[in-house]
Amino acid sequence: MKIISYKSNNEFEEVRYAISDDDGKIIDDAQGWGYTSAAKANKAMWYKFKGGKQKIQSKNDKRKSFFKKYNGLEQFINDIFENNFKEIARGEVTDEDILEEIKNEFGVDMPPEYLRY
Repeated sequence: MKIISYKSNNEFEEVRYAISDDDGKIIDDAQGWGYTSAAKANKAMWYKFKGGKQKIQSKNDKRKSFFKKYNGLEQFINDIFENNFKEIARGEVTDEDILEEIKNEFGVDMPPEYLRY
């Protein structure tokens, strides 16, 4: 698969992008509108045709199962963010500090990517 560019048929003749197979046949062109940039077309290709949707769903499922193991952890993190949002925004409280608090309270090393979703 590859990204190809073409001129749209509207009055402005904008350059649009589509996803095509190796033979040049268009597979996806954003419902006829075309993607506005090659980066957006590339992202759509990853999501639709290269397993991106399954990877995202797998990560979400792992996160949910992790929080099911530790009752109250999600509420604890929520409380930390609510009580310290100004300090977090200023950089006085870092993700490492929050992970340390979680380790002290629950005795678990939580992956850092579970803090943000």
